[in-house]
Amino acid sequence: MASTLKEEKLYINLIRILGTLLLALSYYYEYTNQAAISLIGGFLVLLLYMVLIWAETTWWNEVKYYVVSMMIISIILVLHYVFDSPHTTLLWPLYFIILLMNRVYPRVSLIMGLITLSCIAWVNTLSLSTILGLLGVMLVARSIKIRRDAHLLTTLHLKELDRAHQELEVAHKELQEATVHSIRYAALEERTRLSREIHDGLGHQLTSLIVQLQALQIMHVTEPEKASDSINQLLGIARQAMAEVRVAVKEWTNDEMGLGIVALKGLVSQTQGRSSVQFKFNQNSELSEWPIETSIVLYRVLQESLTNILRHSDADQAWIDIDEAGDRIQLTVTDNGRTEKGGAGHLGYGLNGIIKRCEEWGGSVSISSVEPHGFRVKVMLPVERIAIVEEKE
Repeated sequence: MASTLKEEKLYINLIRILGTLLLALSYYYEYTNQAAISLIGGFLVLLLYMVLIWAETTWWNEVKYYVVSMMIISIILVLHYVFDSPHTTLLWPLYFIILLMNRVYPRVSLIMGLITLSCIAWVNTLSLSTILGLLGVMLVARSIKIRRDAHLLTTLHLKELDRAHQELEVAHKELQEATVHSIRYAALEERTRLSREIHDGLGHQLTSLIVQLQALQIMHVTEPEKASDSINQLLGIARQAMAEVRVAVKEWTNDEMGLGIVALKGLVSQTQGRSSVQFKFNQNSELSEWPIETSIVLYRVLQESLTNILRHSDADQAWIDIDEAGDRIQLTVTDNGRTEKGGAGHLGYGLNGIIKRCEEWGGSVSISSVEPHGFRVKVMLPVERIAIVEEKE
């Protein structure tokens, strides 16, 4: 970018130098042998051209262009008609310089171009074909300017679109990372809850088991029949403790596999903690290891469903059921709240977001009312994303 600007500046300076030399040579050959007034007038025209060529772009405005251009035209016409100077060729450079002003001052270029062309035609009595040719040059210059502006505008739009696309990609990446962090936090919270339940439940059962085993030592000698019954009770307590251990181990294993089911349970626990709605989570089948992307979709769907219940349903109970069959996961969220008039026909932003998210993943969503009152959202989602191919007619 910097090298391009340097090359453009060098090119402009070369044009300025060349234009200055040509104007100086034209002045020398036409005005050096003229009367003093023509010599002075031609020199003033030459100085005004130097201003047009060398003055910085930031200095110019439309009024200054009008004034400098009109001064050049006026001096040449006064020299020609008042002081009988035969040379008017210095009008021609003004015409072409004005055409170059198309890029910045198109209105000045059009008006002064027509004025300059009229003066050239008047002074030199040009033929109609020559005038039309010069007018065509002006129109070509304007069309080039229009095409250049259109190209520049298109380039700017493409750059803006590219920048917006990059910003969206960054925002999407940040959102994905935030979702993963949310899932990990929910899973950690669920893990903490499981640890607490194991400590309270399993710890109590093991304490009871130890106490009864100590009593069994005495009972085995004094009351053998009661000892036999106690053994059965101890076996029941041990089996229950073992079941709790297996559940915990299974949950932690799932946690390590993909944070899927654990994160969903953690989200339900978080929502339960800040609302009066009673949530019940049911896992109805064995679950496979889910990719983290699938876990994100399910997490977002459940999050939006629970938010919808808290905001709009006036429910006091809700049920979350999840099961997996083959390569598809089914997540169902049901509440016993009120149903809006029109049932599921009027979907808000959140439910439409659920539908769009699932369809993009290759899944489907069923939304229905529950009799006598309530609302149900059923989501079918593939374990692995299915690419959606649009059918062409």
